[in-house]
Amino acid sequence: MKSNLQTRRLRGSPYPHLVGKGLLLGARLGVARWDRALEHVEAEQERALADIVRHAARTEFGRAHGFASVRRYEDFVRRVPIGDYDAFSPYIERMRRGERDLLVPEAVRYFGNSSGSSTAGRPKFLPITERQIAHQRRAGADTLMRWVAWSKDDSLIGGFTVGLFPPTTMRVEGPTLVTSNPALMVTRMPALTRPIYLPHDDIKRMSNYDDKLAAIAERYLDWDVRAVAGTTCWFSLLFQKVLDVARKRGLRADSVSAVWPNLRVLLGGGVSAEPYIPILHRLLGRDDVALVDTYNATEGGIYAATDFSGARGMLMLPHRGTFFEFVPMDERERAMPTRVPLWAVERDRLYSIVVTTASGLYGYEIGDIVRFPSPLRIEFAGRLSGCLSLTQELTTHVDIERAVAHASAKVPCRTIDFGAAADFVDANGASSDVKGRYTLYVEFDEGAEPASLDAFAKAFDEGLAIQNRVYREHRAGDVALLAPAVEPLVRGGAKDFLDAATGGNVQGKFPRILDEARKTKLVRYTRRGREERVEVP
Repeated sequence: MKSNLQTRRLRGSPYPHLVGKGLLLGARLGVARWDRALEHVEAEQERALADIVRHAARTEFGRAHGFASVRRYEDFVRRVPIGDYDAFSPYIERMRRGERDLLVPEAVRYFGNSSGSSTAGRPKFLPITERQIAHQRRAGADTLMRWVAWSKDDSLIGGFTVGLFPPTTMRVEGPTLVTSNPALMVTRMPALTRPIYLPHDDIKRMSNYDDKLAAIAERYLDWDVRAVAGTTCWFSLLFQKVLDVARKRGLRADSVSAVWPNLRVLLGGGVSAEPYIPILHRLLGRDDVALVDTYNATEGGIYAATDFSGARGMLMLPHRGTFFEFVPMDERERAMPTRVPLWAVERDRLYSIVVTTASGLYGYEIGDIVRFPSPLRIEFAGRLSGCLSLTQELTTHVDIERAVAHASAKVPCRTIDFGAAADFVDANGASSDVKGRYTLYVEFDEGAEPASLDAFAKAFDEGLAIQNRVYREHRAGDVALLAPAVEPLVRGGAKDFLDAATGGNVQGKFPRILDEARKTKLVRYTRRGREERVEVP
């Protein structure tokens, strides 16, 4: 006898199968174009830079920096210094009042309110021009089309894609609109995708993210959902809502795949996908759902994406309107640091990424640390403002993630989310200026906790030592760093902390590196904090 799930009729898309076949052909052509760009990366990047500089030659910034005489990359380096948001903010503030011919010739209507802040602590409002929007649309298509070509799937368009993004409402400020880059791109989707893209406008506009996820699960439970797009760390929250709604309706659902049997791809980004994969596989009830990971930023859009080769890192997109440079981390504090173009990066060296964009940012340091595990394959390593460094060990975001992965493999468990902080303590754990110690704050999946927290902490320590040479040297014999501690979070603590810290902002991510303020707030969500009724202002 069939279960009540198997007898449901799912609502399908309006497109016939023939459209899917055309999409597969287009995907193969798009991948071939991307691959050609990688084969000729220097020429492709020089072309992107020339186009940006030529477009801005008569602007105030372009005239001040001699854009009219820039012929080669070396000319650009001589004329344009590296700058951050604070260097560009005087131009941006004038652009927000409607001035044109400053960084780009056109008036800029949209400004993306980035989830980060400037080095001076100011919120960042980044210009997003129509030229950048066009590049971003093509790059977004590239990331999906590579999966379509790899999987040979000609039936994805026979169902629906659910998008988990911020509300599409925009704040009017004089002649400009303030939004987030993901929300803006939802409003500028290609015509082909609109009939199959969920949710509908009333849910898109919802600002409370918990309510939005619940509404999506309730309304689209019986729709043929074949893809989900958004920030990776929010997928598991949606899936739990889907299971809750299914059970409330009396459906015998032990996994999301039982509810949405044709779900086959997750289009993620914003954070590294690897820490979330075990939880996603458990909720999905299978491990063959593909995850397309992307590296993106408001400054320029999508920089790189998964290519399913199995190699570390994501494949760069050199042909979608952003020019890339990289400053070696060990030279960054110099007055004139080396600037390395994409075609000359060195394997496994840590860099600060610098971009020049179609929206008028030139030699702009975005604040990310990256490395290249192999040529043209990039991986995010951390934030300039976010390393743990008690003894100059510079432990990055990625070091923490890999150390947790090492510990989870050695002492089997599943983590929902985690972050690490560092303090100076004495051997008895009291505040002191004697030696440093890391503390890992982690929520474990219910029923999948490690058999021994002590063993997990020891394995986490081993993982850090594998990843970071200076950490390893300073841990030997407790010479400068003590063994790390592990503080488990209460059930649901990771989500509750994230909600409190970000106000439910879909762009918010659980911080892998915890500063003192965030650590103090997070303590209330630990088991110890609840037991001791820690009061946090």
